[in-house]
Amino acid sequence: MKCVKCSGEDVTVGFMQAGGRTAKHGTGFGGKTNNAARGITAVSTFGMSNLVWKKSKGTEKTKFNNQKVALCQSCGHDWVVR
Repeated sequence: MKCVKCSGEDVTVGFMQAGGRTAKHGTGFGGKTNNAARGITAVSTFGMSNLVWKKSKGTEKTKFNNQKVALCQSCGHDWVVR
């Protein structure tokens, strides 16, 4: 592969993260029931049950977008390879 700027032959190709997106999902019916039962138990035990019984939280999933990028070692020019 040749550099588009200086026509040098010393070019390295690598992947770079271009961006990402996080998708959040709720707790659902079972998680809300768990949190309600946890609250009722916490009232009757004066909050001591909250030391052991943790709150149900939703889940998150992150997906990253990668781009193939070439970098000329001679002049330092970089560009996106398609």
